[in-house]
Amino acid sequence: MLRIALIYPPPWKLARAGEAPYAGAEGPPEGGPFEHCLRGDSEHIPLGLLSLAAQARAAGHDVTVLNLFAFAWRDIEQIIASVQAGLFGLSCFTLNRRGTLMLADLIRRLHPHAHITVGGPHASTLPCELLNHCSEIDTVVIGEGEQTFMELISRIENRATTEGIPGTAWNTVDGPRSAGPRRPIEHLDNLVPPSRYFDDHIVLSSRGCPWDCSFCASRVLWGRGCRNHSTDYVLDMLEELVHTHGQCAIAFKDETFTADRQRTLALCRGIRERRLNIAWSCDTRADVLDAELLNAMRSSGCQRLSLGVESADEGILKRLNKKISPASVREATRLARGVGLSVRYYMIAGSPGETMASLQRSLDFVRDAGPCEVIFNPFTLLPGTRDWEQAVHSGRYSVEYFFTDTFFELQPAALDSGSTGDELRDWLRANSGLRHVRHFTVEECREFVRMFPDLASAHLDLAEALLRNNDAATAEQTAFRALELNHPQPGLCRNLLACCALRQGRLQQALELLLAAAECGCHSVVERNIAAAQRWAALGGPQSGVPLEFDCGTNFEISRPRRQPIGPGELEIKGRIYAPVF
Repeated sequence: MLRIALIYPPPWKLARAGEAPYAGAEGPPEGGPFEHCLRGDSEHIPLGLLSLAAQARAAGHDVTVLNLFAFAWRDIEQIIASVQAGLFGLSCFTLNRRGTLMLADLIRRLHPHAHITVGGPHASTLPCELLNHCSEIDTVVIGEGEQTFMELISRIENRATTEGIPGTAWNTVDGPRSAGPRRPIEHLDNLVPPSRYFDDHIVLSSRGCPWDCSFCASRVLWGRGCRNHSTDYVLDMLEELVHTHGQCAIAFKDETFTADRQRTLALCRGIRERRLNIAWSCDTRADVLDAELLNAMRSSGCQRLSLGVESADEGILKRLNKKISPASVREATRLARGVGLSVRYYMIAGSPGETMASLQRSLDFVRDAGPCEVIFNPFTLLPGTRDWEQAVHSGRYSVEYFFTDTFFELQPAALDSGSTGDELRDWLRANSGLRHVRHFTVEECREFVRMFPDLASAHLDLAEALLRNNDAATAEQTAFRALELNHPQPGLCRNLLACCALRQGRLQQALELLLAAAECGCHSVVERNIAAAQRWAALGGPQSGVPLEFDCGTNFEISRPRRQPIGPGELEIKGRIYAPVF
């Protein structure tokens, strides 16, 4: 049995509250604020790290998994000193590349005889460069890591050389060497699912993507094409999450969830047949959707699908090798909205060739196509992508940027000089984050209830639409009906009932319902309303003359308390409690 510590490092050296921030190469990016970098998707532990832990635990090894993404460096020093392991594995992304290298150095100083391995997207795309800049790393695991990691464990246990393992790179006196790629795992179902050991709301049911967008590094990590877990494997995993861990909302994070149409239909059918009462979301493309598929997804609990749209400018789409048309996005949006699915667009601003005119075409398209939500992200250069390769070939950027600069992610729009660059930066600063575009009307929601009379989420959507239309009494009745139909997220129902009570002047009942909503689990909208109630009470409550207002949103959201190792929650080690900085 080998003692193993798998760690998600911080992005840089974070200071404790009240202490001066670290400076220079050790500290945060210039320009701040940087707190947003430590929240959201970034803080969630990498799924690959959980999979490695599951394989090792199933083989009988003692595995500790730590999410240190938002922890102060002085606390990390004490945590690492307390962790005894013969093998330390670190997960390296572009955003935490500096913290990974500094953590490897810390581990080497505190545990000089331990084996240190680094994997993850950034390490997989720049393995030799990583070794050149960090001699403390013994092995870099490249790409899909489960089989490679288990072979590494075996060699360490048997005191054999760890050099030459397929899918790895390592340092020698003559510089870094690589054994070349390992063949992709042929039967993904042979892997132990992370759900056996970890309570996570994110599920990966396939690996890879059949497409090859120029800004995406999927082909480097997973190879070309898409490999799927079987339908039964995924359904068994969902059952474990629902019945063992109590999950009621799942986010599928496959790169293109509906790439295999028949498999998606089988999953939807299996969710219904196994009576898995869950709300779920997925990410996909507009050109792999149709009316039958969307109907099946909605009836099995899907509440939101996110489409990678990127741009509505034909020239930019061609440069990105997106191989999709705005017309297909518009049609998919129409079909999805037609069954009551919330549609979110992921857009990119600042792509190569972007101008304010091309960005305006995207804005006009979003307004006319009418998704429920949109997120504009800045174009980001990631190592391993064709866009990155072209940027290096042109001489504009060098790999050394990732080891000499403190940026969080490499975004050309943030660095471009000239009027267009300035305008794009100003626009992104003013329009970052989630934006609502078009709500469902009462008439649309009544039609969804007619189409899916026993679907609790359809009734709750109607309740929200009614309340937005100032019909609190009918909204209240409809929200109760959603509860009667066993909505998988009763907290959202009770939150809306709290909003109905508040609109009708029943303040005490509204507050009681809000507290009841909080007891049903964590939802962002509930948390926001509780915070609003606390601020209102601090002002003096009813005597303040300030009206109390609640958010009645029922959009699909998964908000979880920060708990280890899924999020950077509190850690107790040898009787001492360590807490994240934010």
